[in-house]
Amino acid sequence: MAAQTIDTTWMWHPSFTEERSDTAGLFVHFRRTLVVDREIPASLRVYITADTKYKLYVNHQLVRFGPVKGDRALWFNDQVDLAPYLVCGVNHISIHVLRFFYAITYASSFPRLPSGGVRIVPVDDNDAWAKQVESSRLWETAIDPTTVLRIDEPEDEFLNIYEKSVSVPSDQWTWVPARLLEFQSSTGLSPPWKLSDRMIPDMERNSITLKALHNIESCIAREAWEERLISPNAFSSSLHLPAHTTHSVDLECPSHVTAFLSFHFTRPLGSGCRVLLTYAESYEEEPVLVPYLRRKGNRLDATKSIHGPRDIFELQGSQGFQHLGYYKDEETEEVISPFHFRTFRFIRMQIQVGPLDLFFKGVRIEAVNYPLSVSASLRVKPHGHEAERLWQTSIRTLVNCMHDCYEDCPFYEQLQYAMDTRSSVLFTYYVSGDDRLARQAIVQLGNSFQPGLRLTSSRAPTHQPQVIPHFSLFWICMLYDHMQFFADNLFLRPWVPIADAILAYFADKIDPNLGLVVTKDEPGVWHFHDWTHEWRPYGIPTAVARTGVSTYTNCLYAYTLQLASHLQSYSLGRGAVAEEYRERSRGVADAIRRHCYDGEYFTDSLSAGSDSTLDRSQHGQVWAVLCGAAGDGETSRDLLRRSLDPSITPPSGGRQLVQASVAMSFYSLRALSKVGGTVYDDLFHAFWKPWHAQLALGLSTWEEDSVSQRSDCHAWGAAPLYEFMAEVVGLRPVEPGWRVIEFQPRITLYRVLEATVPLRTGPGSRMCLADVSWSTADSGDTVMR
Repeated sequence: MAAQTIDTTWMWHPSFTEERSDTAGLFVHFRRTLVVDREIPASLRVYITADTKYKLYVNHQLVRFGPVKGDRALWFNDQVDLAPYLVCGVNHISIHVLRFFYAITYASSFPRLPSGGVRIVPVDDNDAWAKQVESSRLWETAIDPTTVLRIDEPEDEFLNIYEKSVSVPSDQWTWVPARLLEFQSSTGLSPPWKLSDRMIPDMERNSITLKALHNIESCIAREAWEERLISPNAFSSSLHLPAHTTHSVDLECPSHVTAFLSFHFTRPLGSGCRVLLTYAESYEEEPVLVPYLRRKGNRLDATKSIHGPRDIFELQGSQGFQHLGYYKDEETEEVISPFHFRTFRFIRMQIQVGPLDLFFKGVRIEAVNYPLSVSASLRVKPHGHEAERLWQTSIRTLVNCMHDCYEDCPFYEQLQYAMDTRSSVLFTYYVSGDDRLARQAIVQLGNSFQPGLRLTSSRAPTHQPQVIPHFSLFWICMLYDHMQFFADNLFLRPWVPIADAILAYFADKIDPNLGLVVTKDEPGVWHFHDWTHEWRPYGIPTAVARTGVSTYTNCLYAYTLQLASHLQSYSLGRGAVAEEYRERSRGVADAIRRHCYDGEYFTDSLSAGSDSTLDRSQHGQVWAVLCGAAGDGETSRDLLRRSLDPSITPPSGGRQLVQASVAMSFYSLRALSKVGGTVYDDLFHAFWKPWHAQLALGLSTWEEDSVSQRSDCHAWGAAPLYEFMAEVVGLRPVEPGWRVIEFQPRITLYRVLEATVPLRTGPGSRMCLADVSWSTADSGDTVMR
C-alpha cells in the first residue's frame, strides 16, 4: 500500500472566518516580492487558481483574472507566464481574491467549495524561478478591512458583487504569512477542487470611450466635466472639486457594455470623500416592482430616472493607504476599481467631497467579453439598413452574454441556463464556427445531472442548483446541435447515456390511458414554460396547473426524442434504441393530436374542458408543428398563419392566443421553416417588428422580454443571427459535421445578398468560409454565385 501523501499546494489566510452576517463574502490580498538580480528568466510559467475569483498582478499590471466558473465536478486552472512582466531588481507580485462564503445562498451565480484558497504552482517542477513564487508561507496575506459585498441591494438577488467600502486607518490592516492547507492525496482522496485546464480562451479587453454626459448637478461647468471624461485630453490634468461640495453626473456609453471600471483621483490627505456609482441599462420611470417589473419606454430619455444596483466607496486617503500592488503610483493616486466587471449603459457618478478639496482625474472603461471572432458577414438590399441593425445589435447582445460561460442576462444573473444557452450556442456556431464555450456549457450542464432525479440542473455552474425538467430536454438538444455542426463523437459519447436517463424521467410519467406525460408538483422541481403576462407569476399555464397535463411538455418531449434518436445512432450505434425513440415520439404526438386539439387550435392542456378564451397559446401551435403532432402540409401552414400572423385578427368575440415571449421566437421561426410553402417568407419581415420597435426606443441590445422589461440585454433575442445564415442564406448541416449540406436560399426576401457563413467539417478541422451571393434584376432573373 502506498504511503499517505499530503497536498500542500493551496494556501489561505490563517484566520479567515465566514461567520459574518453583514456581507456575502470578503476580499483577501496576497503579496510577495521576487528579486531578479541578473538576467530576466526566459519564462516563468505557473498554474494559478483560487476559490472564488482572483486577479493576478505583476509590477502593477493586471496579468490574469479568473478562474473560469467551476464547481465540485470541475474546477479550472489557469496557466500564465510571468516572465514578460518582470524587471531586473525587485518585482511585486500580488493576488486579489474574492471569496464568497459557502454556507449562504447569496451570490448564487458564483459556485464555490467549502474552503477558500489560492493555488499557484510551477508548470515545470524543475523550474527554479517558478518554485520561488509557488504557494508557501513566504506569501503575505491580509483580509480586507475596508470592503463588504452588499446583501442589502434590492436590485441584486443573484450576484452580490456590489461593494461598500469604508475608510479605515492603515493600522487596521494586518499582514501575516499565508497558511498552507493540507489535503490527503492518496488512497482515493484528493483536495476538493477537481482541477482541469481551462476549456476556453482568455477574455478580451478593449478600451471604451464615453459618448455623452447627462443630468450634471455640480458647481463645475459642463465643459470641464466633458474635458475630463469624454475628450481626447482626458487624464491630462485634474478636475478641482472644492471641499464640502457634491457632484452628480450621468455617464453614457455608446452602447450596452460589460466592463472593468476604474475611477482615478489624486490621493487626498484625509478621509471623508464618498463616491456612489449607480449602474443602469436605461433611463426609466419608477419601477412597478424591483427588479422584476419595469416601465422603460425610450431608453435614452434622460428626463426619466436611473434605477439600478450601486457601489458605495469611501476614499481611503493617505491615512488609509496600503501598498497592494494593483496600480502604479499608489502613494499619490487613489483608484476606485470594482473587482468584478460591471454591466451598464449608463452610470450615475455621485461624488461627495469631504473637508478637503478633491482632484478628479478621470474614468477608464475596459470592455471585457469572451473573444468571439465573428467570421460571418451579411449585406442585403433592399432593407439593408434594417437588416444591418438587426445583425449588429444581435452580435452585440450575444457578445455581452458571453464571458466565462454563456449568461442569461449579464446585468442581473450571469447564469448559464440550458434553454437560453441552446439558442446562444447555435447563434455562435453560425457567426464564428467556434464551439469552445459551447463544449464547456455542455460539460457543465451535463455534470449537474442528478441520478436520483434523472434530470440536470436548469443552470450550471451555480451555487444554488435549480431544476426545470424542460431545460434538461434543451440540454439534449444541445448535444444534437453539436453533433450536426462538429461531428465530434468522442466528445458526445459520454453524455448520451445521461440523455437516455433524462428521457426515461418523462417516459415514466406517461399516463397509460392518455399516452401523455402527466406531471404533478414535486418538491424542488419547477415546471416553468415561458414568461407571459397570462402565466404569471411562475410561467405555468393555468390549465396545466389544474390538470398536470401540458401540451408544451409533451411536444417538447416528442421533439427531443426525435433529435436524441440521431444521437443514439451516431454516437453509440444503437439503431434499435433510436427506433424506440422515434416510435415513442410518434406515440406521444398521436396522443397530443387526440387529446389536446379542439378542432381549431391545440390547447395548453387537455382539450376536453378547456376554455377557448384562456387555454390557447402560440406555444401549443408552434410545438405541435415541431414535434409532428400538427401533421404536415397546408393544415400546419394554416395553423401557424392563424397563430403567428399579426395581421390576422381573431374571429368576432374571440381572443388572441397567449403570445410567446422573445425566448420562444427561435422556435416559432423553426416551425415556420418546417411547414414549407411560402409562410416563412410571407411572415419574415413582419416577424421582426418587435425588434425594430426596440431599436426605435433606443435599445442597443435586445431586451429580455417586453412583459417585465427587467433586463435590456438577453441573448435569446439574437435570433436574426441564425435566421439570416440558416434560412435567408439557406445553409444548414443535414448530416453530422456538414457531411451533407442543405442549401435552400430564400431569394425572394432580398433582391441582393452577399454573405459569408463559417463552418467546420469535423473535430479539429479548419474552419471553412462559404461565400454566397445573388442579385435579382428588375426582370425577375436571379444571378447566384
